[in-house]
Amino acid sequence: MAPSDPESDAPSFGRRIQELRRYSGLTQRQAAEKLSIDFTYLSKLENSRGEPPGEDTIRGLAELFGADPEELLALAGKVPIELRARAATDQEFALFLRRLPALPDDVLQRLYRDAQMRRRPPRR
Repeated sequence: MAPSDPESDAPSFGRRIQELRRYSGLTQRQAAEKLSIDFTYLSKLENSRGEPPGEDTIRGLAELFGADPEELLALAGKVPIELRARAATDQEFALFLRRLPALPDDVLQRLYRDAQMRRRPPRR
């Protein structure tokens, strides 16, 4: 049997906010009310239908559920404005970002370690 791919075990943004909401003991309606959003929108987010919300909504979700906003922003694929600004003014940095997807996993792991990041083990 082939080893499982850690990326396939990683939760999606929707699945993660659903986990957090359930762990907090809130219904979709209760959570949506606290966030001032429609519960049907929260349902769509949890079921990964449509685009992830904006950064303010994601930060609100993190605050409501006591979660790490950076984790949720990363799961939603949000790129910090500072990163875009630096790429716009630093050609070498922009080229580095463009080459990241093609780097082998061992090189990415070294970069994560050097940046003091650790991949979380898959959830069971």
